[in-house]
Amino acid sequence: MSQDRVSSGIWLLVSGTLALASLQYNLGTLSSPGSGFLPFLSALAMGAFSLAGFIHASVRKNGGGEGVPILKGVRWEKAFIVLASLFLYGWLLGVLGFVLCTFLFLAFLLRAVAPQKWAWVVGGSFLITAASYLVFEVLLKAQMPKGVWGF
Repeated sequence: MSQDRVSSGIWLLVSGTLALASLQYNLGTLSSPGSGFLPFLSALAMGAFSLAGFIHASVRKNGGGEGVPILKGVRWEKAFIVLASLFLYGWLLGVLGFVLCTFLFLAFLLRAVAPQKWAWVVGGSFLITAASYLVFEVLLKAQMPKGVWGF
């Protein structure tokens, strides 16, 4: 049995378990969803995707083509750098504030993970931070962490 069919089967079991577990909460209706509505729909979506993956792996296997492992060629060091920087971002968000922490986080990712020229790093980080500040703080009026410097 191929790796894709095994992993899809496991995710199908996980999604079924989550769907059943979410039934213990009130599902509600479409117009008035309960606390179990979103977990139930998420489990159904996950089940549909895993079923599609299982079918795709079965058809491909029967077609005679041997699949390539999905994680072959993954640059694990970059994945761990991104994961560590996400944890650091969450940890420093309350200290540095949303604006400064987001700018530094994006600049780090643009320079260390996907090396760009400094002009793109600074300009892109500034534009993305300004746009996210505009959306969250100004338009949505969400209270983002201010940090020790008040911004």
